[in-house]
Amino acid sequence: MTDKQSPDNSQSKNSARAKNSHAAKNNPAEKQKKTELAAKADSNETASSSPGRKKSRRSRRKSALSGFSSLIIFVLFVSVIAALVYWIEKQQKELASHNRYQIDQLRNEVSPVLEQIKSSNHDLQQRLAAEETKQQALSESLSNLLKTRRHLRNDWLLAEADYLLRLANHRLLLARDAGSALAAMQAADERLHEMADPAVIPLRKVLAEDINRLKAASTPDIAGLSARLSALAHSVDSLPLLAEYVDSKVDAQDKPKNTQVEDWKQLPDAIWSDIKKLLVIRERHGRVVPLLSPEQHFFLRQNLKLKLEQARLALLNAEPAIYQERLQTAADWVQDFFKADDPATGAMLKELGQLRAENIKPALPDISASYRALQDLQEQQAEKSNRNGDAS
Repeated sequence: MTDKQSPDNSQSKNSARAKNSHAAKNNPAEKQKKTELAAKADSNETASSSPGRKKSRRSRRKSALSGFSSLIIFVLFVSVIAALVYWIEKQQKELASHNRYQIDQLRNEVSPVLEQIKSSNHDLQQRLAAEETKQQALSESLSNLLKTRRHLRNDWLLAEADYLLRLANHRLLLARDAGSALAAMQAADERLHEMADPAVIPLRKVLAEDINRLKAASTPDIAGLSARLSALAHSVDSLPLLAEYVDSKVDAQDKPKNTQVEDWKQLPDAIWSDIKKLLVIRERHGRVVPLLSPEQHFFLRQNLKLKLEQARLALLNAEPAIYQERLQTAADWVQDFFKADDPATGAMLKELGQLRAENIKPALPDISASYRALQDLQEQQAEKSNRNGDAS
């Protein structure tokens, strides 16, 4: 009986397992329940089977339990992973929505500022374009001004050179001042150098030749000669006179005796004594020099000083004839009225001779070539500017 029931039970169990497997395919929960029922059935079958079969059923049960526990662990792990992924996605969504909300708020707050910045940027661009236009106009004006200024500066320097060359010719020809003429010509050459214009190179060559000619010319030291003449005029008072005037004074022995005649016999002696007083004879050797009174001494010295001053004036006016004549007259007066053997007199005569040997009006070079070259350059520039004006 038991054997008959066992096949039936096994068939029923197999059918039940088939149903459970079919149902498990459709529903995971039912599959799990069927698995549990199958495990129970297996356990019952194991209990009702023989001892050998019990051991095999126990091993199967253990393997099923281990597989079931592994499945449960896997399902739990997958569930945890899914929950974690879901939580992370949820957090990311919440964070993204929060960020999106903040971005929207910031966008709403920043949009007016952006609009204002855009409008300001547009205004700035317009102003920048206007400033660029102004800057371009200023650059063009500045370039034109620099060109004009360069021309004006060169014209001004050329005018200065023209004035300096005219001044040099005036000082040399009229005042015979070679030093001032040379300084003026060198200053004119500096002005031409500042122009930095190739057109003035020929002019500078001519000017350099005139400067060299002026340096080579012999020029007297007018200031030194004038100082020497002034020193001679001051030393006139120290010259000793050749013959001074002596007042006739009656000595005690030459005092007139009592002219009273007591007797007619004394009358001839008294008459003779008076006659001797009327005429005095003195003996002199050498050249006779007229006696001068103290007043005449003063006028002699003053006239000698005047001759020296006239010679100095002739020196300054470059009049060599008057200069020589005044110095010769002064030397003659010193020889005639002052002691020649005195050292002061000898020194003055020597100085007068040296001054007479000076050529106060030497031949001066012609420095007008540079001035004529400058005039030609100015005429060429004037013609060039007129042509440019007509062409424009």
